[in-house]
Amino acid sequence: MKKIYKIALLFILILGVSSCDFETENYQDIPTTDAYKSVQDVQNGMNGAYYALGSYRFCGNYTLAFGDMSGGICKGNAGSGHFYNIGRYVVSETTAEIEDVWDYGFKIIDRSTRTIIGAKSVLGNASALHLSDEDVANIDLYMAQCHALRALANYYLVNFFSYPYSAGRENLGLPLVKDKPIEAFEKIDRSTVGATYDFILEDISSAEALMDEALQEVDAPSAFYMGPMGIASLKARVYMDMANYTEAKKAALEALELKGLSVLGAETVPSDDNYLSMWSSLAITQEDLFTIPKYEADNLSANSLNTLYGSYYGTVANTILPLFGDDDIRANLLENTNKGVRPKKFDGIATSAATSNIPVFRRSEMALIVAEVEARDNNITEAQKYLFYTAKRNKAITAPEQLPSTSANLLTFISEERIREFFAEGHRFYDARRMGDLVSSEYYKDFDIAKFVFPIPADEINAGACTQQNEGWNNNLPE
Repeated sequence: MKKIYKIALLFILILGVSSCDFETENYQDIPTTDAYKSVQDVQNGMNGAYYALGSYRFCGNYTLAFGDMSGGICKGNAGSGHFYNIGRYVVSETTAEIEDVWDYGFKIIDRSTRTIIGAKSVLGNASALHLSDEDVANIDLYMAQCHALRALANYYLVNFFSYPYSAGRENLGLPLVKDKPIEAFEKIDRSTVGATYDFILEDISSAEALMDEALQEVDAPSAFYMGPMGIASLKARVYMDMANYTEAKKAALEALELKGLSVLGAETVPSDDNYLSMWSSLAITQEDLFTIPKYEADNLSANSLNTLYGSYYGTVANTILPLFGDDDIRANLLENTNKGVRPKKFDGIATSAATSNIPVFRRSEMALIVAEVEARDNNITEAQKYLFYTAKRNKAITAPEQLPSTSANLLTFISEERIREFFAEGHRFYDARRMGDLVSSEYYKDFDIAKFVFPIPADEINAGACTQQNEGWNNNLPE
């Protein structure tokens, strides 16, 4: 948080949803109190939050790379050094990537909070500003997305810097930024995990209410934004963490319904060809519920996931290769190289190898959430139906009835299916903690990842802003 204070004095101005990852950011010398005077100002503030979300220091790379490297299913290369030590859990309070995740997570939170406050100020002057009904609806739309982005950032951060929800609501959670941003040199205390999750749900509820109001006047945003599909998807994930499976299933089904494409039966999409080709497209795909768009002009270069799994030689772990059947089309997204087996999901487009969209929520995840809930409830037939949506990508599986027929075996299959479906997309660290899986790699074996938590960055502690460290965090490193 020490690095976000300049926003208290400067207002970020970024036109459109920018995904750029340049080291410099464009600021106007406008005090925050005077920054929000129009609908355009509110949109600009929202775009600033999207900018931070798409940065390589957050969902543009690091939160995903940590998810798979720390989850034991991908590994960095010793020669390039990128994420090599992180995959081996050679980390400390001064690891730069850990500090970046913390800083950029709170940049998203700070920018979202300031924009929500600014939007309310603009609405409070609606008459003087001669705002139309469409103007008001657009402001509601932007506020809804800011609530959703703040919830999403808090979700990643609490999974990164706190123990899982299942370990206890009373464990240390995050500093909560609610009705006002954190100002320079302000000392803040961490809340609990339970309070953090409660606040995430509050933000989701606010996002839903504002979105519903806005959509009476304007159209829903596309899957490039945290619109209704993304909000429902996040809610499903949050409730899965909280083991509130009834609400998780309800939210996942809502996300699928909003997309408007069936995941049941022979008519399901995408086709095999479209599934494989969608990774080399910058268009919204049949899978996307919320995806972070990237553009050739972003000049991502060394900071992209594409480079991590390309010229930096990141690979999948050999331990996951036996999970893919001989007829599984997803194996076509793996490539043997002299450095190991490389994931091809982020190979870019024909004119830019460094440019790929970043999927955050996909239909496949929602289908697997419903399948998992049904399996936990011992509704075997329903679990098989929803699981078949992704499992049929192994062409040896031609009917739901071929899938496991007991709750325990289904849950094991679903855990492995999530690896097959989401490798290189950053899910595994968070999945394994939630599902209680022991994680093994070539560096360690049977690591109880749910007992591990990353440290609060030393710079944050030493600056005196947030002084509550995850004491003893390094006592639970894998051996």
